[in-house]
Amino acid sequence: MNHTVLLLSLCAVQLVAGPPAKPVSDKSLGLSRTSVFEVPSPPAYQDEASAPGEKPLPKRINREFPPVIPHSLADCLPITRSSNLCMDCHAVPGPKKKGEPTPIPASHFVDLRRAPEAKGEQVAGARYVCISCHVPRTDAPPAVGSRYRG
Repeated sequence: MNHTVLLLSLCAVQLVAGPPAKPVSDKSLGLSRTSVFEVPSPPAYQDEASAPGEKPLPKRINREFPPVIPHSLADCLPITRSSNLCMDCHAVPGPKKKGEPTPIPASHFVDLRRAPEAKGEQVAGARYVCISCHVPRTDAPPAVGSRYRG
C-alpha cells in the first residue's frame, strides 16, 4: 500500500513539474562569465601617483559611502597604531577649506562599540586604520558593471 502511494506521488510531482530543466552552462553562473574551472586574472592597474592636493577630489557616489583617497599612498604605508600619516594631515579642525586637507569627520571620534552616544577626544580605534574603509584611487576598470546612481 505504501509503495503505491509513493509511486502515485512521484508521478503527480512529475506531471506538475513538467519536463526536466535543461542544464545550466557553468559560464553563466558567476560574474566573470568564464568557466567555474578557470581562474580569471584581473587586468593590471596603476595606483594613483599624484601628491596630496594635486588633483581634485573625486565625486562621491553617495554621502553614506566613504570617499576615495585622491592621492598616492606610497609614502603613507603601512598604517599602524604608532604611525598614521593620514592623521598628520587630516587632523585639522573643520569645516573643509579650499586647498586644505579634508578634516576627519566627527563620526570618526565616536566608538560605536563601547560608547556610541559619546564623542571622544581621539579617533576611535576601529576608525584608526583609514584604508579599512577608504580606498586609494586607481585606473582599474570596474570588476563588474553597476547601474547604481546615488
